[in-house]
Amino acid sequence: YVRLKVGCKIQLANLLDGVMPGIKSILQGTVPAYSTKDKLCDFVEKYWHYDNIKKMSEKQFLSDYEKWTKRKGYRYNESQAIAIYQLSKNNIPTLKSSTPSTKMLVLQAVKSVRDAELTLSLIISQMQEIASALPEYSVVRDMKGVGDVLSVRLIAEIGDVRRFHNGSALVAFAGIDAPPYQSGKFNAAERHISKRGNSYLRKIGYEIMQSKIKHKIEGDPVYDFICKKRLEGKSGKEAMIAGLNKFLRVYYGKVIKIYEGQLTISD
Repeated sequence: YVRLKVGCKIQLANLLDGVMPGIKSILQGTVPAYSTKDKLCDFVEKYWHYDNIKKMSEKQFLSDYEKWTKRKGYRYNESQAIAIYQLSKNNIPTLKSSTPSTKMLVLQAVKSVRDAELTLSLIISQMQEIASALPEYSVVRDMKGVGDVLSVRLIAEIGDVRRFHNGSALVAFAGIDAPPYQSGKFNAAERHISKRGNSYLRKIGYEIMQSKIKHKIEGDPVYDFICKKRLEGKSGKEAMIAGLNKFLRVYYGKVIKIYEGQLTISD
């Protein structure tokens, strides 16, 4: 369903290039991933073509946009509104608003995105309900940088951690090699991760590393390790891979202790 959602967004983006070129650069990504809100879709549903904006003066549009943001629960940004109005004035849409099918196609594309987002939200909710019954859920949820959505996706991709004999096996499952090194004529920059493992787990891990870096979670061993690698001269990508390597080992250590503790109690 993530792929379906991406496909619907691409379809909408292609149509927006014809009715509102440049609007994605201003409005896309203004709300968190997996949020129930989508400012771009809401905006397109309201205005759907630059011609509808150009009919108004700049003052009228700013006032109308401000009322719309408050009604929808978004923060009003005047500079953003001005930028949108200037785009409408300076760009020439290739799809005409006077063509009856234009509005229908744009609004149907918005509906497709919304339907995919709603279904994905329901799936995530069900995943959370299932995951919350697992022994490791609370521990994984408390790990820094792992939110409600990432925690269940992470648990789902790793599965039962007891099937790995140690942390290195989990790292190998993700397709991440040992951190880069240099020996003789071998240049560390030429070494890459194997990518033989679970690509979905790597993607989730990358998102977690991004979250740690974005929020600068100081005191977190993984974030501190990434910063250390950067100070050693590693590139941002190399530091993140090293951080993910450490994160998976920490994950394995924390979760396996839960199951070992349960076995001890039951014995």
